Amino acid sequence: MKLSFSTLGCPDYDIDGIIGIAVKCGYPGIELRAAQGTVDLCSLSSFRGAGLAETAEKLNAGGLEVSCIGSSVNFAKSCEAEKQKMLDAAKAYIELCSTLKCRYLRVFGGPLVVTQGYLESIEAIQDGMEELCGIAEKYGVMPLLETHDDFCTAARVLDIISGVSSENIGVLWDILHPYRYGEAVGETFAKLGGKIRHVHVKDGKALSPANAALVLTGEGDMPIGECVSLLKENGYRGYLSLEWEKMWHTEIEGPEIALPQYVKYMGRYD
Repeated sequence: MKLSFSTLGCPDYDIDGIIGIAVKCGYPGIELRAAQGTVDLCSLSSFRGAGLAETAEKLNAGGLEVSCIGSSVNFAKSCEAEKQKMLDAAKAYIELCSTLKCRYLRVFGGPLVVTQGYLESIEAIQDGMEELCGIAEKYGVMPLLETHDDFCTAARVLDIISGVSSENIGVLWDILHPYRYGEAVGETFAKLGGKIRHVHVKDGKALSPANAALVLTGEGDMPIGECVSLLKENGYRGYLSLEWEKMWHTEIEGPEIALPQYVKYMGRYD
């Protein structure tokens, strides 16, 4: 079982700090999403030009793999200019993936646009995803659609990917979101299991579509053991990545607590 953590959990760290805590805690992988207080990784010198090459060298020296890179790309708006804007952003992240030898790029279905009908939104997302999948495939990168926003449930995710002809598309299973919408983990896996390439693990209490009070792994209501069992029994070989959202929830514990606690807790499933 391979563990990584999203850098949302240490959002103010620079790349040296990220690598340092990963090595200290014994993680083999890092999921890049935030650094130095921003999620716009491509704006940082460590992820551009010579700085990006240096970052790749540092990761390699630390024996660390980039399990996934998280973008904010989504194609929910039915607008050609907006689609091109998202494709341009995605291309920059594909370059990150390629240089850092990362196979997966996370994208969103996105929150639905209130001025569009559902079918119009789905068609816009499928159109953008189709183009993105083709571009990414040339670089050995696979876009992963996350169970998130208005596409938390398996049925909603399938509404999108069932209409994308490219085989170069997968699913990022954030285990918390479908569950808080009332979908049993077995149901989610039964529908999406064949497409799952990366997994976000997080725990919470008082779960509902409107709420999720994040807590340390194992201290909440998520059936984490059941999720791990399903993945193991079905031959999953990817990462189980802690998504500790310190970036968005400043009140929760810091990385020096949450990151080593996750490694310790998940050890029971080895």
